[in-house]
Amino acid sequence: VISAKPVIKEALQAEVGLPVDRDIPVIGFIGRLEEQKGSDILVEAISQFIGDKVQIIVLGTGKKVMEKQIEQLEVDYPDKARGVAKFNVPLAHMIIAGADFILVPSRFEPCGLIQLHGMRYGT
Repeated sequence: VISAKPVIKEALQAEVGLPVDRDIPVIGFIGRLEEQKGSDILVEAISQFIGDKVQIIVLGTGKKVMEKQIEQLEVDYPDKARGVAKFNVPLAHMIIAGADFILVPSRFEPCGLIQLHGMRYGT
């Protein structure tokens, strides 16, 4: 079986302006930027692993202070992180399909659709 994931991953990296390299693990986060979804945990945790060979793409809208924090990611880590504080359905699908991992730091998750989508796409 031939997987399209490496091609989609490279398209995702190019779309958000990250260096294109299929060997670098890409971590994605898609969600509301608020405490319930663990966005505050995510922002704090990124500094703990961003030194590794990894890229992260964060997509979401919500609390303005958190939107500013995720937008600051690409200033702090220009070749490793992108924060997109917009509602962007095509990019959300591209992240699910192209990322290697989906981060779900929710304090509680009443539904779990993001996990189901990730499983469907092998993410």
